[in-house]
Amino acid sequence: VLLLGDWGSGSVEQKNIAVKSAITCDQLGCDLVLMLGDNYIQHGVENLQDPQFQEKFEEVYTQKVPFYPVLGNHDLQGNWRAQVEYTNHSDRWTMPDSNYDFIGGPVQFVGINTSCTICSLWNLLRPRTTSWRVVFGHRPIVTQGRHRGMNWLEKFFLRSSSAQLYCCGHNHILEHCRIGDLDQITSGGGGSPLENDKGRTYSNAEFLHPNHGYVWTHFTQDVMLARFFDQNGEEIYQFSKNQNGS
Repeated sequence: VLLLGDWGSGSVEQKNIAVKSAITCDQLGCDLVLMLGDNYIQHGVENLQDPQFQEKFEEVYTQKVPFYPVLGNHDLQGNWRAQVEYTNHSDRWTMPDSNYDFIGGPVQFVGINTSCTICSLWNLLRPRTTSWRVVFGHRPIVTQGRHRGMNWLEKFFLRSSSAQLYCCGHNHILEHCRIGDLDQITSGGGGSPLENDKGRTYSNAEFLHPNHGYVWTHFTQDVMLARFFDQNGEEIYQFSKNQNGS
């Protein structure tokens, strides 16, 4: 599973990450891609005919696998329903609603609109029937990046969800944080402009890379592996997690 966030800028950096992540998928294998919001920067899309669907997605990413997006704050500035409807007009883009879930192998994936986390309450709190539950949305729970994390109620929902992993973007960095038994991966380095964090001191994160990049994950019934790659396609960090939380 490839994790890409904050990607829809149309920049040289976006296209570079698309190429490097496609190479990683060719080498390691990818069954699907989670797109973690801010899909079309700066103001989302206007309608189904918006050229950004072609220019920033179809013509940029080459993997012949399903892409599962969620909405970011920039997407909500435009016609977000057009992104949902585009599911019926693309062989790869798969976004049936602003909140949805699906099962892939041993994992239940729960996509949420983090501008309305309470709207995902049913999907988040119902009993888990798979070995893994991975929630993916745009805003982080906690972060050392520039943009703030969630409020206390949203954090409560996610920590009560029986998810073992939360994947997000919003900050244009790669980051790994632990929140109790829940691991959080921020993969917001998909090609948007980097944040001006010169001189900033980071702490309280297991790992942080304040640059472009992407994350590749693999799940078995018992173990998850996450590998972080920089803007050059070089691996810079990895961690693993057992299904029982250890």
